[in-house]
Amino acid sequence: MNVKRIAIGVALGIIALGGIYMRGGLSSSDKNSIVLTPVTLNLKWLHQAQFAGNYVAKDKGFYEKVGLAVDIKPFSFEQPTISAVVDGKADFGITGADELIIARSKGAPIKAVAVIYKINPVVAYSLKKNNITKPQDFIGKTVGIERAADGSEVNVGILYATMLNKLGIDKKKINEVTIGYDATELLNGTTDVSTGYVINEPQLVVEAGQEVNTILMANYGANMYADVLFVREDTIQKNPATVQKFVEATIEGWKYAIENESETVDIVLAYALKSTKSHESYMLHSSIPLINTGDTSIGWMEQTKWEQVQDTLSEQKIITNKSDVSSAYTMEFLNAIYK
Repeated sequence: MNVKRIAIGVALGIIALGGIYMRGGLSSSDKNSIVLTPVTLNLKWLHQAQFAGNYVAKDKGFYEKVGLAVDIKPFSFEQPTISAVVDGKADFGITGADELIIARSKGAPIKAVAVIYKINPVVAYSLKKNNITKPQDFIGKTVGIERAADGSEVNVGILYATMLNKLGIDKKKINEVTIGYDATELLNGTTDVSTGYVINEPQLVVEAGQEVNTILMANYGANMYADVLFVREDTIQKNPATVQKFVEATIEGWKYAIENESETVDIVLAYALKSTKSHESYMLHSSIPLINTGDTSIGWMEQTKWEQVQDTLSEQKIITNKSDVSSAYTMEFLNAIYK
C-alpha cells in the first residue's frame, strides 16, 4: 500500500510539474528545486527595445521553461560581442550579418542560428523643413555617417555607399562627415542629413520638437540582414540541445512581444533604465515590420539573403575573398521549430 501511495504521489507530482510548464511559469518553490543551465547572451548595443524579444523571453519565463537561466549583457567596448563569444565569455551573441561575415573571413569560428531583423533599419534622416526627400537630394549637402570608433565603416556606411552606387550618385559631390550615434549633429546644424537606425535616431528629432523626413535604404535595394543570433561552432557540435532551447525561447519571446506591445515596453524599461516609455514604444513599434515581414517565419534565414550580404561586402572591398556563404549559418534549429 505504501509503495502504491508513493507511486501515485510521484505521478501526481510529475503531472503538476507538467502543468506548470504548460502554463509557462514556475512557482518560487519550483524554481528552487529545478536546476537551470546558466547561459550568457551578449547584445550588439545598449539595452533598448531592439532586443525586446530576449527581455520578454526572460521576464515571462520562456527561457526558464526550457531549463535555461539567461544572463543578458549589453554591448561593451572592453569586450565586444563577437570577441566575447569567440573567447568563451558569452554563449550567445547578437550582431550584424555583415559583422559576422567579416569576422568569419578573419577566422572566427562562429555561425548564425536565426535572424531577428530581416529588413535592415539603416536610414538617412533630415529635418522636414529642408525638403530632402530622396537620395539625389544629398548632392551638395553635408551628410553625417555613423562609423566605428576607429573610423571604419559599419553597416550604416556600408548600406549608404551601396544605395548611392545603385543609384549612380557620385559621392564626390557630397560632403561626408563622421557623426555620433544620436541626432546631435543634425539638430545643431552640422549636417543636412544624418544616418542611423529608423527605429531610433529619427525619433530623437521628433522628441526635440522637429519634424523629420526619412529615407530607408532598404527601399532602394540596399539591404542586408541586421541583427542575427549566433554561437560558436563548437557550441553547436557539443551542446545542440541548449542552442535549440535558446532559439525556441527567443522566438517565443519575440512572438509575444509583437502581440503584446504595451506590456513589452514595460518589460523593456526594466532594462533600459535611462530611456522613456514613449521612445521605447516607438522603437518597438517601428521594429515589428522589420522583424515580422510576413513573407517568412520569425527568425527564418534564406541563402540568397546571406549571399546578398557577402556580395555587398565584396563589392566594397571590405572582404577580399568570397567563401561558401552557407557555412556562415545553420537552419538546423529553425527547421526543428517550423517542421
